[in-house]
Amino acid sequence: MATQIALFRGINVGKAKRIAMADLRSMFESLGFGNVRTLLNSGNVVFDAGRSSAAANAKRIADALIEHTGIAANTVVLTAKDLDVAIAEQAHEQLSCR
Repeated sequence: MATQIALFRGINVGKAKRIAMADLRSMFESLGFGNVRTLLNSGNVVFDAGRSSAAANAKRIADALIEHTGIAANTVVLTAKDLDVAIAEQAHEQLSCR
């Protein structure tokens, strides 16, 4: 089972585009994702995606967000491995700049 992370641009920032994390988790579960977790009120979601690709899930999730909440948001989905690599590269760059 592949772990993926969904990142939304602009939700739960200020008063516009507010989404309760319980509603977001419920939406992900309705899409068939498992072990759905959110981080505080960030709008970031970690979930088990099965065999579906991150790109395909980003489209499905963005469409479902509009359908379930009426809110459109840029949606990025990364695999846990891709996120680990991005974090390691950023840390390496920061250490190299010192």
